[in-house]
Amino acid sequence: MEQTAFLERAINEYGKATYNYAYRLTQNEADARDLTQEAFIRVYRAWRSFKPGTSFLSWIYRIVTNLHRDELRRRKGRYQEEIPEDHELQEHGGNRPLAVEPIEEYVESQLSEPVSKALADLTTEQRQIVLLADVEGYSYQEIAEIAGCTVGTVRSRLHRARGQLRGLLTRYMTSPS
Repeated sequence: MEQTAFLERAINEYGKATYNYAYRLTQNEADARDLTQEAFIRVYRAWRSFKPGTSFLSWIYRIVTNLHRDELRRRKGRYQEEIPEDHELQEHGGNRPLAVEPIEEYVESQLSEPVSKALADLTTEQRQIVLLADVEGYSYQEIAEIAGCTVGTVRSRLHRARGQLRGLLTRYMTSPS
């Protein structure tokens, strides 16, 4: 009972933020939903290992990050996109299913098109560090804990990622569409 209450409270308070983080990492609604669901399954199983007084969001972001990293390793070498069958619908035809969170609208309202495009062109590792630092506002120490690396590595990766992002933004904002 206590375990279930912990999970329900966690989903209510952090479900949306967790999904949004997963979506920004995967850039794909289905993968983000799967990642979020698996993260909360892990939270349910390991609920006693959460230390009260620490950041739950940092804990679950680390879980999401590790799950995403594991999935990328599993997929390495496999074809990324499934080819749809001819009889399947290719798009929603402008009508979004009611059960789907309109995450694209959220991302677009938070980030301009060139920024979104530039973020998408970063490596997964670079995108993760930039999102945690510049979008989520985490400290270097918190990012190091989430990413499972040292503070020095965070600084180095963030410096390189921001430089890459600047170059991409310059290119996207100066080139005609």
